[in-house]
Amino acid sequence: MSAAEQEPQPLAGPDGPAPAGAAGPTAESRSRGLLVQGALALALWAAHPVIIVAVPDTALRTADHRPLLIVVGVWIALLAMWFARALARPASSAALALAHRLPWIALGGAWMILWQMTTAKLDWLSPPYFASPEVLIEALRGDADLLASSLGASSLLFLTGYALGSVMGFATGLLMGWSRRADYWLHPLLQSIGPVPAASLLPLALLVAPSTFASAVLIIAFGAWFPMATMTRAGVRAVPRSYIDAARTLGASEGFLVGRVAVPAALPDMLTGLFTGLGTSLAALMTAELVGVDKGLAWYINWVKGWADYPRMYVGLVVLVVFCRALMILLFKLRSSLLAWQHDLVRW
Repeated sequence: MSAAEQEPQPLAGPDGPAPAGAAGPTAESRSRGLLVQGALALALWAAHPVIIVAVPDTALRTADHRPLLIVVGVWIALLAMWFARALARPASSAALALAHRLPWIALGGAWMILWQMTTAKLDWLSPPYFASPEVLIEALRGDADLLASSLGASSLLFLTGYALGSVMGFATGLLMGWSRRADYWLHPLLQSIGPVPAASLLPLALLVAPSTFASAVLIIAFGAWFPMATMTRAGVRAVPRSYIDAARTLGASEGFLVGRVAVPAALPDMLTGLFTGLGTSLAALMTAELVGVDKGLAWYINWVKGWADYPRMYVGLVVLVVFCRALMILLFKLRSSLLAWQHDLVRW
């Protein structure tokens, strides 16, 4: 083994690999840092239930503390087990994952204390515009069935429109990227109608579609179609000519060139189109549910806001945030699966 191979490699930090020649943290320093940060996070979260029980409520609107205490207690127990496992094996994947998340976990504990003190305990943020964690949990429990049905309606509507728009955008972009004649006729149309906000087309969609559901699907699909078509076209046109010539020299057919050369080479751009289309489609979903659809998360949020029931409105917003976050995680999982060859080459 050469001397270069025997030298320890620099450890990757939160901002990327350490510069050459920089000494990486030792196992002892990593364990010490994990101990200090983990103890701080546990202390902050443990202080929260103490404040709930020990400090009296002064807000006009309060709720039963027991559900919140159960939730926080379960989380503290899970965090303590995770922390103990990480201390026992500082080099394990569980320890590395915990060390990466500890600043956010500590911030979450501090935020819960601040939230509890400024609402239920000191009444600095007074009802009806602000509510304590207990009140939000009570609102969630009371509207669980309606929230579940609203989430299901939004999921069905969004996934239908997003899938339709992504498929149509892929087909349009592939056609424009591969055929110069198709690009001559379609690209000016893409440049003209593509940037139009999807929400502005809702009146037209309501006019031509047979139902409000179909009209909502159309504008959601339009939101996903434009970025997917644009990025697919750019990716296909950026395929190196040498790839095409080499495949043709070996006797590849036109279908093989498209399916086995152009599409795989353009896949990173297509996934960028999917990520961009996700945001525009979600914006179209919110508009459709606020204007033309009588159920869904945006409809629920607008409905309870009309009754000035702000705790239920906040609960709806939290469910919406979780829904959007789940969609983003699924796309990242898809990206990691399809572009496994880019591992350690491209950072997202």
